[in-house]
Amino acid sequence: MQRSVRVWRLALAGYVVLLGIISGLAYARGLPLAVLSTPYLDKVLHFGLLGGASFLARRATGDARVPWIGLPAGPVVVGLLATIEECAQRFSPARTFSLGDLAANLLGVVVLGWLARPRPQRHRGD
Repeated sequence: MQRSVRVWRLALAGYVVLLGIISGLAYARGLPLAVLSTPYLDKVLHFGLLGGASFLARRATGDARVPWIGLPAGPVVVGLLATIEECAQRFSPARTFSLGDLAANLLGVVVLGWLARPRPQRHRGD
């Protein structure tokens, strides 16, 4: 395994822990009030946090693809997990399902996942 892939996987693992802590705080109603009261900050955070996970997952998995649809595996997994988690909020008294949050999650997954795509190496002298 390449060293850079190991670094991306380690970064992704740490990021997943961070997302777990944030999610746990949200379910325990322990997030700072400023996050909940500042207009659109919630959507920006959904975009950035899940987009960041998608970026790291894409880098950590290289150009691995989901066989039957041909999409990058890392962002697909992040998108599916984000959708499941957002839908699961319907069953929690501490959380509420939001179509806007889901849209911000998926937009972040697509945009930042796309930015993490592998690019062809340029040769010096070209």
